[in-house]
Formats: sequence, C-alpha cells, structure tokens
Amino acid sequence: MAAFFTRRPAIDATALGVLVALYLLAAVNITFWSKAWEGFESGMGLAVFGTAMLAVFVGVMVGLSFRYLAKPLYIFAILAAAGASYFTDTFGTIINANMIENVLATNSSETDEFLTASFYVHMLVFGVLPCLFVAWARVTYGRFRSRLLTNAAVLVVMLLIATGLVASHFDEVRAAMRRDFNAMMEVLNPVGPVSAAINVAVQIVENRNAVREPYGRDARKGEWIAGAKKPVVTVIVVGESARAMNFSLNGYARDTNPELARLGVLNFSNVTSCGTETSISLRCMFSGFTQAEFSKDKAIGRESLMDVYRRAGIDVHWWDNDGGAKGVADGVKYTSYMMRIDPDLCQSGTCQDDIFLGDLDMLIGSVTEPTVVVLHQRGSHGPAYYLRYPDTFRPFQPDCRLYQLVDCTPEEIVNAYDNTIAYTDRFLARIIGLLEKHRATASGAMFFVSDHGESLGENGVYMHGAPFAAAPREQTHVPLIAWMSPEYDAISGFDQSCAARLTAASFSHDNVYHTLLGMMDIRTSVYRPELDMFAGCRKASQ
Repeated sequence: MAAFFTRRPAIDATALGVLVALYLLAAVNITFWSKAWEGFESGMGLAVFGTAMLAVFVGVMVGLSFRYLAKPLYIFAILAAAGASYFTDTFGTIINANMIENVLATNSSETDEFLTASFYVHMLVFGVLPCLFVAWARVTYGRFRSRLLTNAAVLVVMLLIATGLVASHFDEVRAAMRRDFNAMMEVLNPVGPVSAAINVAVQIVENRNAVREPYGRDARKGEWIAGAKKPVVTVIVVGESARAMNFSLNGYARDTNPELARLGVLNFSNVTSCGTETSISLRCMFSGFTQAEFSKDKAIGRESLMDVYRRAGIDVHWWDNDGGAKGVADGVKYTSYMMRIDPDLCQSGTCQDDIFLGDLDMLIGSVTEPTVVVLHQRGSHGPAYYLRYPDTFRPFQPDCRLYQLVDCTPEEIVNAYDNTIAYTDRFLARIIGLLEKHRATASGAMFFVSDHGESLGENGVYMHGAPFAAAPREQTHVPLIAWMSPEYDAISGFDQSCAARLTAASFSHDNVYHTLLGMMDIRTSVYRPELDMFAGCRKASQ
C-alpha cells in the first residue's frame, strides 16, 4: 500500500493539460454535444466544429499549465463541470446566471432535494476520481521560462488551428451558431456555469449599493375604496411552478380543480409568463415593466408594486413559503414561513402552503383598513413534488415519492405533480372560504397567478429555467385565476359577466401590475389602463 502512494505517475504539464481538455469535452459535456448535433446540418460540419472546440480547450488548459496554478485550476474546472453536467444531463437544467441566483437563495432543505444518491455517485465518478488523479500525479513543469514559451506556443498554435478549422466550414458553423449558439454555449462545461457565476458575482458587487428609485410617487386611494364602509382585502397568491395545462379548468382531462370549479372563479386560460424562473418572473410582474422593457437591473433599481400600494395607504403584507421575494417586498411587512415548525404541515424542512391559513384567518378577521396580503406559495416546486401535499391528500396514485425524478415512471411523476395542482386547488378554495367567512367585516378578492410553468420530462426536460426564447410551452403557459366577493363587486362596480367574456383572451405577466392596481383602486400616473385586464369591466373604473 505504501508503495502505491509513493510510486506516483509522472506526467509532463503539457500532456496533463491535453488530458484534462479531452476529459472535459468528452465526459462532462453530453448535453452540449447533443445541442451541437441538433445545430449542425452535416456530420462533417459537426466534426470540424468539435475539433476546433478541442483545440481551444487544449490551448487554454495547456496555456495555464504553470506550477501552483495548473492543479487547482484543473480540479476546479473538473468539479464545476461535473456538478453542472449532472443537472443538465439529468433534468435538462441550464446553469445560467438566473439559476445560480436562485441557488444562492435556496435553503438547506431545498438543497437536500437535489443532493440525492445519484448526484453523489455522479460527482464521485465524474468529479472526485479524476481530481484525485490530477492531485496524485507528479507533474513535471521544467524551468519557468521554458514552460512559459511552451505554453504560449501551444496556445497560439491551437487557436490558429481552431480559427483555420472554423474558416474552412465558416458558412455551416455560422448557420449553426445563429440557430442554436446561446443554447449550446450555456451548457458548455465548465465555460457556461463559470461565466454565469462570474456574472452573478459582478451583479452582486454592482448592485450592493443600489438605490431603489421611487415609483408612483402620486399614488393615492381612489374614491370607491376610500369610501368603502368595510375594508377591502385582496389576497394575491403567487404560485410556484404551476403550469396551466394541468388545470382541469383549462380543459385538462383529470379533475385537478374540483373545488375552484364549484366556486365559479374567473379562470384565464391563455396567460404567458415573463420568465421561466422565479428570480425573473417575480421581479418582472411586480416591477411595472413589460417583458419587452424588463431587465433585472432595471427592476432592482425601481420600487415595486408593493411600494406603490404602501405609498397609497394600503396595509401590505408579504408572506413567503418559497425562498424569498427577490427584493420585491423590501419596505413592506415581510414574514417567512419557510422554516416553521409544524408536525402536520412541515416535513423534511419545508412547509406545505396550508401553513398560511391560520394566520390569514386572523388577519382578515382583524383588518380595519384596505389590505393586501401576498402569499408566495411553495406550490408545485420540484423535484420532490410529493412533499408539497399531505400524505392523506393523494388523489392521483401511484405518485413519485422520490427526490430523483428519473427513478420514477412518467406516470408517477405526473401523478405527483397533479397532486400538487389539486392541493393548490384546495388551498385557493380555502382562501376564498376565509374571505367569505369574514364578509361581514371585509370585502374580499383573490388573485392567483403562477411565476412560471414546469416540464415533467417532455423531450427529456424536467422542472424549469430554460432560456425564455427557447423555452417549451410547459414552462411559460401559466394559470391565472380571480375571485371577487359580491360585496367587492358592489363597491367597485365590477361586472362579472364582462370579465367572464375575457377568459379566453391572450394575457401575460405584463397585465398583472396594472390589474392589481385597478383591483385596489390605486390612482397614479404610472397606471396603464390598457394593461388592466378588468379596466373595461369596472363601472367605477379609473
């Protein structure tokens, strides 16, 4: 055994750089090569492109093969590529800047859902073992001057080879880049995730002292809400990963919405999200920017809808069961429900959404002024869908009861996901029940919209986070449901039959901000009635 550790294999630094480059491209870039295969029209074009990519990787790895730098750099690159490849190859998840931001906001219980036995096996085989070889090998570098000249020569030659190869098939390479460049480069390991991490770090530094510009400075209560004899309470429910196509209200074959169907809610069947991950959609829908206008930096630099409500004199509460408000709730009353202790509603470190209901009951029963409560759901967050609903509430069985979705059958995955939708149906119905319970002292309304949808294995893709331009409909088609009490209709002049005629119209997250301003009768110059879904259905409209 001692001899094993003392007889370390000797390898030249240049050869080690070439081996690492070969390993990275061949072993931990399956998704990248799959995307490249789709992008190129001929095998020759793909071969030329692949050889050019190898030349670039060899040039970079060898070019950085200096003593004290090479081994740490190679180990980091291998581990980063191995970790990213697990999620891209298993779930079809792209590790971009938005996804990294979501990961940074993830708590330990959410992280545990992804760190399965399969993940650790993958990291051992594709990450740890190659890194052990790199660490164990005895690398010969030679004199610094000689190493510098060798590395520079290899880098220049490899870049010239790559340039020549691309030039020889330039038209085909350019056509493939136009078709699929972003999708290909985002899954190139470790280039994609490392560059994304750098972008996030830069954004954090740039935004650390960001000042949110006041917006809607002239906001005030309108006549009907200010003159209401009873306070108006609007419960805004922000769903998580709920896709519209699995709502029976939208024609899904399974009865996933029995309770909402009985309540006669307004269900809007053709609604598109602003993004495919929470960090984008949440900021977008509450920023006042349309999707065409939106950027994360713009949203960070502007007050949100919650601030406009507050400035108008509305009592605003944000209750969160899903990893934070992404800055949207800064400046209003914020409560996290993520780590509550409840033997019935909280398990494996996360809570089911009924955790809100007791506090909501008390709040609605005690309001004395116009109030908005935002409930940020845990909803249908994957991969452990089975933790989002009680064991006693499983209308669709057998359901996948594992963190590792690929170890379940497609039927089990869909059953577990549909159970989350049925649970959301019951949850929303219970919110409506609480508003009706307190109708003697408050006029209530509810507005539900999901942040984005979810993929359940279609085309090998799971969960969400795809680049919006290439995202499947499963990730962008979201449910939107509204309910208003008779008392709310009476004081606001809301015409239910008018709104019912709009339920098949095309809407998006662009409409959320202004619709919610209108629902609380907020008068402000930033309100855009053309984006208020209900502007034409409110006799007391602005």
